[in-house]
Amino acid sequence: MVELFADAASSLAISKGIMLGVAFAAAALGLGLVGSSYMKALGRNPEAGKAATSVVIIAAMIEVTALLAFLLGAFLLG
Repeated sequence: MVELFADAASSLAISKGIMLGVAFAAAALGLGLVGSSYMKALGRNPEAGKAATSVVIIAAMIEVTALLAFLLGAFLLG
């Protein structure tokens, strides 16, 4: 077990993989929650379809956080 973490390059790769995995999982969970809430609101009140532009903007903000995490992992860490 000690030999696995003794090499700095392998621990950096493991930490980068964990960071990207958590970031992408959180972004996917956020998009799922936004979409689910919007569909529930649309089912209860059909007039909520007018809020589609704000939902798209919120989804884009969530995707930007995932993109920033990817860029951080790809360029800054190595």
